[in-house]
Amino acid sequence: MPPKPQRTKRLPIYRNAGFLFDTIGEAADVFAREEEYPQSADRFSYSRYGNPNVAETEEQLAEIEGAQWAVLTASGMAAIDTALSAFQLGDQTGPWLFFSELYGGTNDYIENVLIGRRGIDAVRFHPEECEEQYDLDRLEDLLDNVEPSLLYFEPVTNPLLIVSDGGGIIELAKERGIPVIVDNTFATSRLWRPLEHGADIVVHSATKYLGGHGNLTAGVVCGNDSAIRKDAMLYRKYVGNTLSPDDAYRLNTQSRTFALRFAAQCQNASKLATALSGHPAVERVRYPGLESHPTHDEAAKMFEGRGYGAMINVDFKGGRAAADAFVEAVSDTISYVPTLGDPTTIMLHVATVWGEKRFPYPGMVRISVGFEPYDHLESGVLRALDEVAERA
Repeated sequence: MPPKPQRTKRLPIYRNAGFLFDTIGEAADVFAREEEYPQSADRFSYSRYGNPNVAETEEQLAEIEGAQWAVLTASGMAAIDTALSAFQLGDQTGPWLFFSELYGGTNDYIENVLIGRRGIDAVRFHPEECEEQYDLDRLEDLLDNVEPSLLYFEPVTNPLLIVSDGGGIIELAKERGIPVIVDNTFATSRLWRPLEHGADIVVHSATKYLGGHGNLTAGVVCGNDSAIRKDAMLYRKYVGNTLSPDDAYRLNTQSRTFALRFAAQCQNASKLATALSGHPAVERVRYPGLESHPTHDEAAKMFEGRGYGAMINVDFKGGRAAADAFVEAVSDTISYVPTLGDPTTIMLHVATVWGEKRFPYPGMVRISVGFEPYDHLESGVLRALDEVAERA
């Protein structure tokens, strides 16, 4: 005899590929409503179309983002692909404008998939030469000259941490009727909410701060327009990049502590950036909370005292040799892991991941600050820096 369903605050994990129907008529009704609007019914038919754990977590993430809806995908890149698909209209697709400083995987996707396979006319907006700052006057001219049918940007770039005036960018686009997609993974909804400023879609790599524990891969697309939601869910259904029920269940529980975790990470990062900036082994620290950062004013305006993020870029005197020495010396405090947003502080060497041609800074290390006790973190980092300085 099967056990009776138990009372619980959490939805059980539904690992079903398909869901049970009692009659043909019942199934026909659900499938008919599925055609009208994906996952609109109170019943599910097949987990590639929709799953109870996925749907519950989408509601949780929509609330975090301040959005009307959220669509979960199997990775951050799948979320980007899903969001962009809503604006691809075959031969009628106009130019798409992308800021140049984007996550490396996004740039590769633009070159190899959008341009190389789909024939999208992708135009880039660059900072001034040798500058780490975007000029909105130049952006306005470019919008008028290119007349793009879509604008895509990151308000805090990866890995240089260039902060742009997100509200100003969206305003320029909206004055011209241009849809806007924002990858808000670094800033998160705790620092800035693009939808409140008129963005059409916000995407996140939920692998990072929303999950926050380095033990799942997920992406999310958020918005307020129901027609875009339908397009996004249909695309997810067709290509099959729905998040698994197990990962959706874990993301649901982990995202509930997001605000607490990210606040602590921002506080630790601010303190660590200040400690790093005064050390003789360090050439330069990039952190938007420092007044020396070229886009500190933009960050202060956008984030309004809520923090400056949990990512730091450190450029060591002595180039690659000094970076190697730091990675070795600090290994008992900071692990080398090519991701970000984990509970404990992790790092990677920028030129190794993205190439020296794009980032000619052989001594640059990106640090993703965790929420571990700060004193332990600082003492380990300063000890490692002293060792690097002694070897120089």
